[in-house]
Amino acid sequence: MGHASLILLLLINSLVPFSSGKPDKVCTSQGGRFPPFSSEGKPPRRVNKGPKDLTLCRVFRKKTCCDVSQTHPALVSVRKLASTGEANPECLQLWELLECSICDPRIGVQPGPPVICASFCDRVFKACAEAYYSTDAITQVCG
Repeated sequence: MGHASLILLLLINSLVPFSSGKPDKVCTSQGGRFPPFSSEGKPPRRVNKGPKDLTLCRVFRKKTCCDVSQTHPALVSVRKLASTGEANPECLQLWELLECSICDPRIGVQPGPPVICASFCDRVFKACAEAYYSTDAITQVCG
C-alpha cells in the first residue's frame, strides 16, 4: 500500500466518528405570528393523513416540523388574499410559498422567523402590488 493510500485511509477513518456522531437538527418554533411546533425538540418527520395532516404546504409532507397548527392559518391567509384581496394567480402562488416557508425542514430547525431572500421578497412585492391586504403582525394577513 502506497503512502497516499495510507494517508487517505487514515483521513477517512479519522472523519467517520465525527460524521456519524452528529445529532440531527430538531424542530425549533419560529415565534412571532407562527404557532409553536407540536414536534418541538424532535427532528422533522413525515406527516400522515388524518387530523394532524397538512391543510396546505403538502409538498413538505415527507419531512417537516409542521402540522395542521401551522398550515391552517397559512391556508386561511391564502384564501383571504384570493377572495377579498383580489390577488392574481402569480401573487397567490408566491404568497403560498412565503406562508409555507416554515414547513421546509431546513427552515423549521432554525431559531427565529424565517429569513427571506431579497430577490424573493421583490418578486412577491411586484406580483402582489395590485392586491389588497393588510397584516396583523401578531396573527396573519387580513384580505
